[in-house]
Formats: sequence, structure tokens, C-alpha cells
Amino acid sequence: MKIQRVILPIFILILLWELTGRVGIYPQYIFPPFSCVVESFTNIKYLHSVIENTIVTLIRAGLGFVIGTIVGIALGFVLVGLRLAEYVQPIATIFFVIPSVVWIPLLILWIGLDPLKLPLAAAFICSFPPILYGILNSSRTVDLDQVEVALTLGADPWTVLRKVIIPLAVLKTLPIMKTEAIMVFKTIIVVEMVTLSSGLGYLLLTYSLTIDVQHVLATIMVLSLIMVGIIELIDVLEKKIASKWIGEVYW
Repeated sequence: MKIQRVILPIFILILLWELTGRVGIYPQYIFPPFSCVVESFTNIKYLHSVIENTIVTLIRAGLGFVIGTIVGIALGFVLVGLRLAEYVQPIATIFFVIPSVVWIPLLILWIGLDPLKLPLAAAFICSFPPILYGILNSSRTVDLDQVEVALTLGADPWTVLRKVIIPLAVLKTLPIMKTEAIMVFKTIIVVEMVTLSSGLGYLLLTYSLTIDVQHVLATIMVLSLIMVGIIELIDVLEKKIASKWIGEVYW
């Protein structure tokens, strides 16, 4: 039933797309049907280009997101352990609500147009503040009853932190992590469009300038598949954490 609920709306969307492109409401070079867009992947030159630039974008966004997430989680738990969370929370909130794209002009001035450092810095700024905010906020809402039960059963403070507090805090932060993973890719696409000469963002801008709508839509499809894959990966991680550490806790 789950597969049917996923496939059916996608099939309807593709059918509507194909019909709209075929009935001639717009010229096909403006609104190509779905089948024509899929044919783009049979073009060896385009396929090579999109694979090469996809890898570049994945490295930039993925590495920046991983670094920002690790630093955010680690610093968050250090601040919680030192009981400084209440002091840092307002600062984390300020940086959390600022759109990451507004930092791009400043990053260009501070870092320059380096094809790796600039997108990494943009991805880090996009992911680090929200993850830090999520850890600080979630640590304040950990169920104290579970902590007291663990201490009563003889668990030492380190075990409580490792088996109860950290899994619960990370689990509550995963929805933010999922959202920010998507935001990191959006930020990188903007950086590539504005400043760089490689990546999916650069491809989208190049095809847009030449009014090559077919390849623009094909590139958007590739980007969409990447986003869906990331969401599914984080969902799997969320289920594993929930079942392994939250559902079954051993002391």
C-alpha cells in the first residue's frame, strides 16, 4: 500500500506533464513533455556532464553538511555538559533564523571564489547553527524520568549521557537535520549559479541562458532524486536510532 501511494501520484504527475507537453499549449522547446526530458539522458555528452557536475555538487554539499553537523553536535553536547547551553542558546537562535544565502556575498569577500573553500564555508554556515540549536534545545526537553530510572538502576552519569541523553537529543534533532540537508544543497546550488563554473547550479544557469528547457528540467530531475535519496537515508537513520537506542536500552 505504501508503494502504491507513492507510485500513483508520481504516475499522475508524469501523465499530466506528458499530456500538457503534447497538446501544444506551449511550444515544446518551452515546455517539453516528460518523454523528451528523459531522452536527454541518452545523450552521452549531457550524461557525462551531468554525472561529473553531480559528483562535484555532492562533494561540496555533503562534505560541508557533514562537517557542520559533526561540529554542531559535538559543540552542543560540550556546552550542555559544561552547563553553558542557556547562555549560548540566544546566539544560536539568532544564527539559526538568518537565511544562509545572505552570507554568500560576505563569504565571497572573505574567502574568494575558491571552488572548494567557498561552497564548503556556505554549506557549513547553513548546517552548523541549526544543528547546534537543535542539540541545545532538545537537551532541555529530555525526559527526566528516563534519566532518573537509569540512575536508579545503577547507571553512572557517562552511561546515562551515552545511552539516554545523546540518543534522545540526536533523535529530536534529526527533523532539523533532514531540513538542513536539503537547505545545504539549495545553498550550494545558489553558490554554483552565482560564482562557480562547475556543479549542478552552474549547469542549470548555463542551460537557462541558452533557453534549453529540456536539459534544465532533466538537471532538476537529477537534483530532485538526490534530495529524495538524502531524505530517505536520514529516515532510515532515524528509525535505527529509535529502535536501537530508544526502544531497547541496556545498562
